[in-house]
Amino acid sequence: MRRYLLASLLALGAAAPLAAQNDTLRPAPPSDTAAARARHLIPKTPPRMPADTPPPPHLVPKAPPGAPASDTVPPAVPAHDLVPKAPPTAAEPPAGVESNLYLPVASWVEPYVEHLIRAGVLRGLDPLTRPLRRADVARAVARVDTADLPGPVKSQLRLLAGELEERQDTVRWKLDGGVGALAASDASRWPWRPAADTARVYPEADLAFSLEAPHLAFVTHPYIDNRLKYDPEYIGKRDRVIAGRNDEAYVIGSWKYLDVFFGTASRNWGPPEVEGLLLSTAPYAYDHLFLRLGPRRLRLEMVATQLNDLPPWGSTTPAKRFLSVHRLVVIPSDRFAFSISEAMLYADVNGTTRDWEPWYLNPLQLWLLAQYQSKPSGNTLLAADFSWLVRPDLRLAAQLYADDIQVDRGGSLYNRKPEELGYTLSLTGGALRGLVSWSAFYTRVDALDYRTSSNQEQYSIDSVGLARNHSDYDQLTFRATTAPAPRALVAGELTFIRQGQGDFRLQYPDSTAFADSLVFLTGVVQRTLRVAAQASWSPTPGIDLSADVGRHFVWNANHVRGARGDRWVWRLKAEIRRRATGAVRWPD
Repeated sequence: MRRYLLASLLALGAAAPLAAQNDTLRPAPPSDTAAARARHLIPKTPPRMPADTPPPPHLVPKAPPGAPASDTVPPAVPAHDLVPKAPPTAAEPPAGVESNLYLPVASWVEPYVEHLIRAGVLRGLDPLTRPLRRADVARAVARVDTADLPGPVKSQLRLLAGELEERQDTVRWKLDGGVGALAASDASRWPWRPAADTARVYPEADLAFSLEAPHLAFVTHPYIDNRLKYDPEYIGKRDRVIAGRNDEAYVIGSWKYLDVFFGTASRNWGPPEVEGLLLSTAPYAYDHLFLRLGPRRLRLEMVATQLNDLPPWGSTTPAKRFLSVHRLVVIPSDRFAFSISEAMLYADVNGTTRDWEPWYLNPLQLWLLAQYQSKPSGNTLLAADFSWLVRPDLRLAAQLYADDIQVDRGGSLYNRKPEELGYTLSLTGGALRGLVSWSAFYTRVDALDYRTSSNQEQYSIDSVGLARNHSDYDQLTFRATTAPAPRALVAGELTFIRQGQGDFRLQYPDSTAFADSLVFLTGVVQRTLRVAAQASWSPTPGIDLSADVGRHFVWNANHVRGARGDRWVWRLKAEIRRRATGAVRWPD
């Protein structure tokens, strides 16, 4: 194991897996794919010996007392014929067939993956980044020692291995389609934050196509979802019979020390149990450029995109807006990881037209300092994350976010500006060898977070937060998940949310109104207690069923003192999926 770690460090974190340091994990041959490792154990064959080599002495039977030697000693037999031969197995795949695709955060397999990660069954996966790479998850599945695991856990691993299996062709394509229906009490994507009651059934259909070659992949994933027409966060056309969008559409090039990505995909930076405080899955996926520099254990990442235009306060002239986010990720061991992030949102201001600016596209630049060196300023946000695996089935994680920390308190009224902070504390674990997992987190976002006195510097895209879609609130959530039967999960949830009247879409208060009362939970505070249960079940490959049913007890509903807003919030979904794959072979 020490030699393996040393080799990994010398290779500077090539796309090989983050090997878990545990005696129950079985390392696999580096040239074998994760799917093949999940199905085969290739025994090593001893080296062949010359044909005239006599057999080893312990294989030659001894003659009975008094018997002639020629009656008992057989002629010389080649030693290699006495070595047991390995059973036939699949040939090793050619180099470069490992998948570079992401496992989407909205994939039907995500509940199973996250449950097994929390329970300590799947190890070595990035604890501060979503989406995960399909190849990394497949590799983690293949390394699990299933000898002592309960039957339902083994069935989940087989389910994941089948879903993540890839063809062993150098150039290959995949077509993955599905049809289904969603019945829901409302049109929101988030049961924690339901929209107005509009119970109905929404038909769904999607078709994902991918083409992969060594180090390069192309993905497009359009889908039809009539729920979009009623979702208040969706800004697309609502007056059509059919509504839809492209959930994923990207091209990615991936090497040992470099990833170059351009396209549409959802990302979350921070503990995966809740949306990140700097970059999250709260908005619908948007087009962006993503870079990874360095090995996966010590890497620099950057996201850059253009946001929708927003007019300044008191104006109708739209201002162009741009976002750059970068972070340093350090994973010195499988037990500990941390990252430091910085975001810069810059826009047209005071009549000055701005465009892509190279100093805010430099992943090695400290943007907070750049704006003090005669560079135009913007809205700068900072964050730090860490994750510590206390033991294989217990993980502690946290994220701290700072929009503005006022150091100078004397002098002008501006120095009395309230602080703008946020943080998340998360604890996850498991029990009963993967049958049970649980999570608990507390998160808080201050009232003035994600905005400045300039409306165009609002930290949002299409009026949805780039990180959190709400400010001036805190949330405490407990969830326990169990695997009661093969390919099935059942979870229970208890959530309490306090929501003040602060909103990053509102105009920033004047400096004459600065006071400590603006920091957190301003105005009439709405309180929500949610008691819910979730279930996921795949009775047979290609059929996926899920449910989420909760009762919300709401006090001071819509920030009206004394008003109640108790309601049921539910989602029921059924889906049928089919897949076709093939290889592309060019003529010589």
